[in-house]
Amino acid sequence: MKYTLALLIAFMLTLTSASMAADRVVTREAIRVEVDAESRAAVVQLTSQPVISTNVHMEQRFASADGRRIAIERQPFGQPPELWVCDLKTTRLYRIGAGRAMAASFTRNAIYYLTPPPETRLMRLNLADLSTREIMAIPDDGVPRKLAVSPDERWLVAGPFLVRGNVFRLDLIELVNGKRTTLCELADIPNPHPQFDPGNAGRLLVQVNRGSRFSAGAGFQKLSGPQGATLCLVAVPSGEVTPLPVGLPDTPLISGHSTWAGQSGRVVFTTAPGVHDSLLAGTGVYRLIPGETSPVQIACCQPFNHLAASDDGRYFIVDNHRTQTISIGSVETGRFLKLCDSRTRQGKPQYTHAHPYLTPDNRHVIFNSNVTGVTQVYAATVPDEFLDKLAPLEKEETEPQP
Repeated sequence: MKYTLALLIAFMLTLTSASMAADRVVTREAIRVEVDAESRAAVVQLTSQPVISTNVHMEQRFASADGRRIAIERQPFGQPPELWVCDLKTTRLYRIGAGRAMAASFTRNAIYYLTPPPETRLMRLNLADLSTREIMAIPDDGVPRKLAVSPDERWLVAGPFLVRGNVFRLDLIELVNGKRTTLCELADIPNPHPQFDPGNAGRLLVQVNRGSRFSAGAGFQKLSGPQGATLCLVAVPSGEVTPLPVGLPDTPLISGHSTWAGQSGRVVFTTAPGVHDSLLAGTGVYRLIPGETSPVQIACCQPFNHLAASDDGRYFIVDNHRTQTISIGSVETGRFLKLCDSRTRQGKPQYTHAHPYLTPDNRHVIFNSNVTGVTQVYAATVPDEFLDKLAPLEKEETEPQP
């Protein structure tokens, strides 16, 4: 009798596991697109169903620590967004469930996402084994538009919440017990892009859109005023705010795209003072170590827009919205090379933007493109020795010959 019962339990567990696998594994959609003629990067279209699919956003890499799995968000027509996972080695897609990806700690294989209302829940996905668990309930009248999780998963920053006029609040949530307090209140942060320093969980990078206009009912009426955006640091958990010398008058207008360069303590960002060729000298990529009086321009005269950085802090990844190309460059030297074409036609919806990022193993650049008419997610394999070409030139090559 005991033996029969044990067999029955084992059989039911097998059925349950098979059912879960069948529910999550989807037939591969991958299509090989091309091999770039210059870089020899192989480009694969990871998704191909007639559903808007995006790679979420590159400021927080939604990827596993080994670079093998990435998160994808899909938007079925008339339905809430769904969280999916793609295995880059097999190109298999796994449906996790309805939800909007909000924050990631790739070193811990963690993706945080919000289930749709009513009764919104904050969930955690483990990219290593695709398991999920509920973190906490979120009141439907207090759902944040942005989240950031500290690299040690101790803190979660949520917001922005309109307080009064153009002043917004960022909340600090202690994940171990759910305790929620006000981190800070700041003017002009309707679009804060909060990012924890991967090498220092005690500081947060925040974008300040000076002169912006936002209301709870109508949303954005103005992204920023004549001064444009700038950046600041917010200490965690004290909430102390430190402005950074970024944007006017310290640098040309910034594009609004910035990130930490891995655990190096450096911040990198792109500038975009104008679209005319006469203004291109002010465009490019800058780096800054907080505490320095002025940033260093490391790449110039290119209308680079979206920006990401590698886990080791050595490389930046950018797209050029004029040429629809994606390049990788050195944070130290500013040297950059084209990797591939995105061919996306960038419009107002964020999902039409390339938003490229480099996986933590430096093997793939993940990006969006709507070249097929529907935005899909692509992966470009970084060829062997490609990154070596970005190293500083040898001394004898840089010094003038006698």
